[in-house]
Amino acid sequence: MTSVLLLGATGRSGALVLTSLPSDVQVIAAVRRPNDIARLPGAHARHRHALIDLDDPASLRRAAASGVDVVVNAVRLRGDIPPRALVDLHERIVGTVRGPDGGPARTVTIGGAGALRLPDGSRFWRRPEFPRRTVPRGRAHALLRDHLEASADLSWTYLIPPPAFDPAGPRTGAYGRRSPGVDEHLFRGAAVGYADFAHAVADAVMEGWVGTHLVASSSDARDGHRSASSSS
Repeated sequence: MTSVLLLGATGRSGALVLTSLPSDVQVIAAVRRPNDIARLPGAHARHRHALIDLDDPASLRRAAASGVDVVVNAVRLRGDIPPRALVDLHERIVGTVRGPDGGPARTVTIGGAGALRLPDGSRFWRRPEFPRRTVPRGRAHALLRDHLEASADLSWTYLIPPPAFDPAGPRTGAYGRRSPGVDEHLFRGAAVGYADFAHAVADAVMEGWVGTHLVASSSDARDGHRSASSSS
């Protein structure tokens, strides 16, 4: 049975991932405070919660003491975060959370459109149309993507939504997935709702996707998929 540590479980993306995972997955849903437990979706049959301070490796270690197969990072850091904030968080996760075999657990990270590559070699977070208030997070996502793609380790998955990432988007049960490239500017015109993106995250967990993937609505990406997890 697959076991998952879900970070950011009470956020809008994380809560949808929690309810999109198959019911036979054992999920540890991370919360920051005891009061946050009430915010967890109640539909998932097997989830349990753990209090986790992301700045405290010991709390991560305690939450996954028996080992987990996958860590899903649905954390959305806000404000003027340092450029390396997401890299540091990822390294804290892989340096602390163990898989059942004793090695680092596999990671699946919800990425950001700021990491998209443009024809001139720059990243989307540098463009004037990128929202100014989210530039720190966009820059941090670009650095995290570079960090992951430079690694010889292949036990990670990084999923990038398009700029039109709609919390209230329709739940169609389908999504499109395309491979990364040196020029991803056309993906800036794509869109996806949180619910369908959450299905892609669940499929990435269950199917063992590796590397970077661009995920949008099935009409906006080359390869359309009906989510296997949506029928579970």
